[in-house]
Amino acid sequence: MANETDGDFSARIIAWQLNHGRHHLPWQGVNPYHVWLSEIMLQQTQVVKVIDYFNRFIKAFPSLTDLAIADEQTVMALWSGLGYYNRARNLHKAARICVEKHDAQLPDNMPELMALPGIGRTTAAAIMSLAFNRPEPILDGNVKRVMARYFKVAGEPNSSPTLKKLWHLAEQQQTDQNPRAYSQGLMDLGATLCTKHQPRCLQCPVHIDCQAYQDDAIVDYPEKKKIPKVKAVDLYLYLAIAQNKPKLVKRGDTGIWSKMWFLPEFESRQALLEEHPNSTQLASIKHMLTHRRLTLHVYTDTNDKARQTPIERDNLLTLPHPTALTHILDYYDNHHLP
Repeated sequence: MANETDGDFSARIIAWQLNHGRHHLPWQGVNPYHVWLSEIMLQQTQVVKVIDYFNRFIKAFPSLTDLAIADEQTVMALWSGLGYYNRARNLHKAARICVEKHDAQLPDNMPELMALPGIGRTTAAAIMSLAFNRPEPILDGNVKRVMARYFKVAGEPNSSPTLKKLWHLAEQQQTDQNPRAYSQGLMDLGATLCTKHQPRCLQCPVHIDCQAYQDDAIVDYPEKKKIPKVKAVDLYLYLAIAQNKPKLVKRGDTGIWSKMWFLPEFESRQALLEEHPNSTQLASIKHMLTHRRLTLHVYTDTNDKARQTPIERDNLLTLPHPTALTHILDYYDNHHLP
């Protein structure tokens, strides 16, 4: 039976990581800037999608200083498509603080790291362990799943009492022996073996004393969180083309896609037609966000001769914009009105 001070747990995780863990990810190494950037990008986003974004980001901003001196629009443009855009804004703000207060370096201690915008306890701990090889417990989504199953922790992982229990267990299991490999091993284990669906338990280095495995209850842990209600939202948008390029406006400081470039939006179909009486509906496109189910009602001028030529999108490379805009332009290019 597993217990809260089983030192063999960490030893097996480390040995497994060194021999079977992931060693090919572009951000792996001792560069704190790379580790930090990857940890922010990996929040709410899968590794396979992050790799290309990470490589483009590092090419554009090779150092923390390069990121700090860049303008926000350039940063947001490179982030376009990753979603959860406050991550990029906080990343940019934190880089500027590091230049101003920390000699253009990430701090190497938890309090100063956690004082930076967008860096919570587990992100700071990941930087400390992966970049600086310091023993700090981490608790990202993958690690929560491993701990919840190994110790058979009841409760939804992000609820306060369950989270407190998981942090306690993570602290108890933390080791001074190769913290980098231990933290990476926990994340690798959750990402490759101890997965949400169809976990490969027999290949797991700690399955023999995993309490959920012993009780044939893997599917019950961690407990599923309650699915939040999804709000249906209709957006009425006008697509105008000038010199083969879409006319865009910068959205306000609040609401979805704040400060990003998108099509002009109207509060209703009637309001749109009052301003653009010659327009006809091009499409109603479904687009899902975390808590919203959007229907994008797109209107365009039926007399627009530019419809016969695919839209040029070079300007989009320099403007932060949501993925929904790309979907609309793709539809426009593939569905010419009669």
